Amino acid sequence: MAEAIEARLRSYYQWNLPVKIVIDDLEISATGIMSNSQIYVPLKTLFKEIKQPVQMQGFNVNGTYKGNLFDFTIGTQTLRLNGVTYHLDAAPFGTNQEIYVTTFFVAVVTQHIYEWFDENRLLVFEGLENETFQIAAREFAPFSVLPKQFMAKDIGGQAQLPTLEWDGIPAGTKSMALFFTDEHPLNAGYSYWTVMPLVPDIKRIAADAPQQQKTLHRFHGVAPVQNTGYHEYLFRIFALDTERPIFTGQLNTAEEARNAFDKHLLDMAVYPVFAKL
Repeated sequence: MAEAIEARLRSYYQWNLPVKIVIDDLEISATGIMSNSQIYVPLKTLFKEIKQPVQMQGFNVNGTYKGNLFDFTIGTQTLRLNGVTYHLDAAPFGTNQEIYVTTFFVAVVTQHIYEWFDENRLLVFEGLENETFQIAAREFAPFSVLPKQFMAKDIGGQAQLPTLEWDGIPAGTKSMALFFTDEHPLNAGYSYWTVMPLVPDIKRIAADAPQQQKTLHRFHGVAPVQNTGYHEYLFRIFALDTERPIFTGQLNTAEEARNAFDKHLLDMAVYPVFAKL
């Protein structure tokens, strides 16, 4: 595990190398950049290639994505989306006729989750619409900022567990596995909370649930690295066609889970939330 983290750090801190960006299976022509522990995405190129409008008057920028209206001012850390204000992790900036925004900005505006693949320096955005198998948290909305009580105690939180519910379990499911992963490139899928196996007739888990006895990684609250912007956290629940998947090694990350469950995975439901220090 330590070697894997060191490899991710080496990849992440190679600032002068470009970052390839894919959204909905489309690789955009311009590359992203890394600066100040952030990945910045070229917004004008991205929106042009996914055929969504962006307009600019001076430093003021506005646009739409599938009917959602957003506006912001270059150099400031406020984004307005359908009249709702979001505090950004870093201000958008302009250079060479392009506008660069962070992954948090793109995820919130387009309602996409993202994953970082350090081997290829690839940032992949995927939408969640029209999924049958779904998971949700009672205490906060998807793509929202995680309330402080769910943060780790040593950074001022309460390490409170959320209440999760899921529906649309695929036919043939014999067990499920719950992971709560940090998708920031520095952590690259590390799971803060892992519960398995869950039987398919269970559709809810909370702090006092007996299923907590099946916890592999007990939840102690999230702890994003300071000064690295918003971290995307994903609740993932895997539906499997076996009662107890056989695997070797550890299940510390989403990638290790996918590799372990590969031949038994029927479907996966995802629910995103963000947090930063």
